[in-house]
Amino acid sequence: MKPNNINKILIALDFHLSATKVIEAGFAMAKMMNAKVILLHTKIELIDYSLIYKKIGSLKLDSLEDLEFAAHNFLEKSKHHVGDDMIQTIVKQGDFAESILKTAKELDIDMIVMGSHSTKWLEEIVMGRITNEFLLQTKIPILIIPTRNKIKAIL
Repeated sequence: MKPNNINKILIALDFHLSATKVIEAGFAMAKMMNAKVILLHTKIELIDYSLIYKKIGSLKLDSLEDLEFAAHNFLEKSKHHVGDDMIQTIVKQGDFAESILKTAKELDIDMIVMGSHSTKWLEEIVMGRITNEFLLQTKIPILIIPTRNKIKAIL
C-alpha cells in the first residue's frame, strides 16, 4: 500500500502512561500522509480503571457514567495535546481488539496505530496481547509504537 492511499488513521489509546507517545507518533504519521485522525478508546470493566487511576491520577469513578466522562475527557485532552481540535474521538465499550477492529471496518480505516507495553515473556516480548490479536485478525496495516519506557501522561 502506497502512503498516499492512507486517508484515515485510527489511533487506539488506553489509559496507560504511554498514551502520549502513541498519539504523538500516530499524529506525526497522519500529518506526513495528510490523513484524517480518529482517536478511539475502548472501555472495559470499572474495576480495571480504578486500579489504573490510582497510579496516574485521582479521578473518582463511582459509576459507568463517571467512566464514560473520564474516557471522553481523556480523548479530548489527547487531541488538544497534539494541537488539532478537528480530530474525531470515539469511545466504545467491550473487548479491545474486537472494538478496534469493528470500528476500523465501520469507518473504512486505512491504518491503525496502537501502543505495545507488554511486560510478559516470550510470545509477548515484542508485542502485547492486544497487538498480537490484531495481527491475527486484520489485513489493515498497523503501526505499533513500543512504549515500555515511562512517559509523561496526558491525564
